[in-house]
Amino acid sequence: FRQGGKEDLMYRKEFDGLIASGRVPNFVLLRGGDDFSNELYAQRLKQIYASENFLSLYFLEYDFEQARSFLEPSLFGGSNTLHIKTASLIKKEELRRLIALCKADANNHLIYELNDSEISVSADFIKEFERNEVRFFKPSGVNEAIALLAQKCEMCGLFANTAVLSRIYAIHNESLSLSASEIEKFASLGLELSLQNVNLMVYGLSEVSYDELFDKIFGLSDFRVDFYKMALGGGYNEMELINYFYRLIYRIFRLHAYVKINGRFDFKAVLGYLPPPSVAAQMQRYATGFSTRTFYKIFAHLNDLEFELKSEKNAAKDELLLASFLRLQRMLLSSLGQKANIK
Repeated sequence: FRQGGKEDLMYRKEFDGLIASGRVPNFVLLRGGDDFSNELYAQRLKQIYASENFLSLYFLEYDFEQARSFLEPSLFGGSNTLHIKTASLIKKEELRRLIALCKADANNHLIYELNDSEISVSADFIKEFERNEVRFFKPSGVNEAIALLAQKCEMCGLFANTAVLSRIYAIHNESLSLSASEIEKFASLGLELSLQNVNLMVYGLSEVSYDELFDKIFGLSDFRVDFYKMALGGGYNEMELINYFYRLIYRIFRLHAYVKINGRFDFKAVLGYLPPPSVAAQMQRYATGFSTRTFYKIFAHLNDLEFELKSEKNAAKDELLLASFLRLQRMLLSSLGQKANIK
């Protein structure tokens, strides 16, 4: 699958080349913390394989006997595609047997779609795929995001130029998932994806993303206008926002702990991959900016906020969140010996 190279895994660009050349293997591991890319390429593989029979097993739906039986020889024949979507690792022996069924019959296909943002993927597990592994990251910029949306258009049978896709992407505050949903909507309605139609039919849910709000709060900037825009837009969920912050902080804390123990940064050892340089620089800045005790206080603060939101059924949640985030930012400022100037 790969010839040479220092690493066994592939990235998006290399995999695109294999797709274009028609050399896609019949068992592939798609992994990364970017759900959109994982899902997009799983859909692409389904279209490429074009099997008569499909079986999708999501998260707790996975059952080895059902998966094995689906791939075993059948009187009815035909090609089969098994799609496993999960945030965990199935047993290595089970994986080995499923892959063996694909090796024995070219009409069998296995797509293993893995969100590995919260787990460490062992080298032994990856080795079972014999280098048929693709590692995805969130787009590093607008151009890369637009290229992904162009792929989505192609899959849906739509033509769209960069201006149209850029407009949709901007309306949805650079949310790939929401932008892709709009493309699907136009395809289902049989409408041309033109600027005129986009301006008439596409409306954003929120003007501010979770990432932008996180960067403002932890970058110690005034975030209140951004928060009000997000709240007024109505395109957010309180618990989803808190959990998103918690996941980001947990990854940064893991880097912080690794540096304290080893005296150096090693993103691959901690996260299992090398993030883009801009993301790595930002994570490094946060990891070294706060003490271990401050990280403890951050986790405790988010836990208290989650408990309060769940306990106070009739609370004004927007006001509660804003007050809590302001206290969190003052705590961060205090930990750095700075005076809070956000009232």
